[in-house]
Amino acid sequence: MPDRKPHSLTLRTEAALRKRIAEGPLRVGEKLPAEKALALEFGVSRTVIREAIAALRADGLLEAKHGVGVFVSQKQDGLETPAPGVGMPRFSAAMLDMLELRMAVEVHAAGLAALRRSWAQDERIWAAAQGFADAVAADEPSEMADWTLHRAIAEATNNAAFQEFLDALGLSILPRRALEGGKRSVLITRPYLEKSVAEHRAICEAISAGDAEGARAAMTTHLGRSQQRYRGLMLAGRGAGAENDIDESGEGDTITFG
Repeated sequence: MPDRKPHSLTLRTEAALRKRIAEGPLRVGEKLPAEKALALEFGVSRTVIREAIAALRADGLLEAKHGVGVFVSQKQDGLETPAPGVGMPRFSAAMLDMLELRMAVEVHAAGLAALRRSWAQDERIWAAAQGFADAVAADEPSEMADWTLHRAIAEATNNAAFQEFLDALGLSILPRRALEGGKRSVLITRPYLEKSVAEHRAICEAISAGDAEGARAAMTTHLGRSQQRYRGLMLAGRGAGAENDIDESGEGDTITFG
């Protein structure tokens, strides 16, 4: 039967792999066992293994060598997950720069995916979108599912450069990873995530229909809404004594100042 809580399994699998890197038997420079072998050992799907590996790659603990495999790149002191966005500002214009970069790359990627995707790639895109929707509905962490969807779209371009772009940035491509707790709770509301589910569906539908223009428009809407909210939050934080109101309905996503 399909796992009813894939994201919980992903987190547990990630923690187990992280422990092996921190305490052994995995050593720096050592190649990770194949996905199939790890899936059998942990009793999970290969998708869960793939997502756990992606999270550890984003943290810099693993690195992929094209055509060779995945290797341990460094040891981690202790078992705690490194703070998101280490070495990056917690929130600054750099986060908006990232969204602009994503807009330039991922809007084009969505259009290419609509024209080039295979049936299998289309299925993976829909599965990733459903994974995000399931995580939101269950009030579980959705960051990995979000990244997995955008990675699946990049893969469907059948252009390795788009895939490598997503892989190189990992979860750091999501600016919310750099938000402090208070700002995260203000910005990443349930209505916001629920609207993201609808936006993801619009992107998937356009890609499945082979509608390149529609796919680009849907991705522009999705990333543009995030850009608007992050910019508003940054400006609100800079405003001295300004009263701000972030629309949590997920409809307007506007910020007003008194």
